[in-house]
Amino acid sequence: MNSFTKNNIKRGWILYIMLVFPVVWYVVFCYVPMGGIIVAFKDYNVYRGIIESPWSSEDIFKHFKAFLGDRYFWEVLLNTFIIGTVNTAINFPAPILLALMFNELKDGPFKRISQTVSYLPYFISTVAIVSIVIAMLSPSTGIVNNIIKRFGAEPINFIMEPKYFIPIYVLTNMWKNIGWGTIIYIASMSNVNPELYEAAGIEGAGRLRKMWHITLPAIKPTIVILLILSMPGILAVDFETILLLQRPQTYSVSDVIPTYVYRKGLLDSRFDYGTALGLFFSIVNMGIIYSSNKFSKKAADISIW
Repeated sequence: MNSFTKNNIKRGWILYIMLVFPVVWYVVFCYVPMGGIIVAFKDYNVYRGIIESPWSSEDIFKHFKAFLGDRYFWEVLLNTFIIGTVNTAINFPAPILLALMFNELKDGPFKRISQTVSYLPYFISTVAIVSIVIAMLSPSTGIVNNIIKRFGAEPINFIMEPKYFIPIYVLTNMWKNIGWGTIIYIASMSNVNPELYEAAGIEGAGRLRKMWHITLPAIKPTIVILLILSMPGILAVDFETILLLQRPQTYSVSDVIPTYVYRKGLLDSRFDYGTALGLFFSIVNMGIIYSSNKFSKKAADISIW
C-alpha cells in the first residue's frame, strides 16, 4: 500500500467506516441469498432444506423445460412484454418533459410547491397509492364515475374491465414515479452554462429552440444511461402495483411473470419451479441491459461500462 493510499484512508477513515454498513447489507441480503438458485436444479423439499434436497432425478433442467413448454407461460410472457413496453414508452420520457417544464419556471413559491407535489407520491407506499386509485375509480363513490354520471353516462367498473388495466397501471406508475425521475434530470440541467442560453437569446432563439439545441444535448448522457437501466423494466414490471390492481377478471391482460411466479412458487409451494423462472428472467434481463449498453456505445458513444 503506497503512501498516497495510506494518507487517503487516514484522512477519510470515518467515510470508510460508514461505507462498511451498506457493503455488509448488500453482501448479506443480495449476494449470500444468490446461493439459493441451486433450488432451480433440485426437487426441493421444505423439510430437507436447500442442501439436503435431491438434485432433479430426471433432468436438472426439468423445471426450465416445464415452464417453457407451458402454453399459459407464453401468454403471461406476452402480457409482461406489452405492459412493460407501454409503461417504458410513456413513463421514460415523462420525467424528461416535466423536468424541462420545471427548468423553464422562474424560481419562486409556485415552482417549489409544484416540485414538492410531484415528488411526494414517491415517498408514499405503493399500497396507499393503489388504494387511492381504486377509491377514485370506484363505480359507486369514485370521483371519476361521479363526473361520468354528471354527464348522464353509466358508471364504469374500471378495475374489473380488462381493457382499462394497462392505462390504469401506466398512469399509476406515472403519478408515483414521475416527480422522483425529474430530480435526476433537473440536477443534470443545473450544470448547463447560463451563457449558452444568453447567447442563444441574442441570436433570437425562443424557449423551444433553447431546449432542443442546448438543454437536451446537455443532458443526453444522463438520458441514455437511464434508458439503458430502464430497458430490463420491459420484463421486470412493478409486481406490487400489478398484484394490488389485478383481479381474476383481468388476468387475461394483467397476469405477468412476477405474479405468475408468486402464484406458482409461493401460493402453490413450488419453490423449485418459481426459482427456475426467476433465474431464467434474471439471465434474460442481464442480456437486455448488456445488449442495450453495447448498442448505445456504438450508436451514441455513451455507455455504463
